This record gives sequence, C-alpha cells and structure tokens, in this order.
Amino acid sequence: MQIPDDLIPGLLTHTGPVLIYLINGKAQRGFLLRENEFVTSWQELQEAGKLAGFPFSNVSRVQL
Repeated sequence: MQIPDDLIPGLLTHTGPVLIYLINGKAQRGFLLRENEFVTSWQELQEAGKLAGFPFSNVSRVQL
C-alpha cells in the first residue's frame, strides 16, 4: 500500500500503531497513535468500564 508522505506527518519515522481511513483501498487520511492511545468501540469501552466498576450510566457519548 502506498501512502503519500504528506498524508500522515511523521509516518516514515513512526514505530507503533497508525489509524488509516481508506476509500476503495486508497488511503485518504489518518494519524499516528501516541504511546498512551488506543482505538476501541463505544460498546467495548462501556463493557470494560462496567467490569472495572465504573458507573457508565451517567456518561454520554459525543457525536463528532
């Protein structure tokens, strides 16, 4: 997969996870995840919070 150098600044020297958005297999945009970042679904985050005893009932999701 070819990703233009200017599409994701720092990609060529990055070691670690990267989030890339594709349209028909072609990279459109993306970003590097920092050491303390991860990607999950809202449902999985709620489940992990419940297992840890965090009260998710009073937390609302923000639509971007």
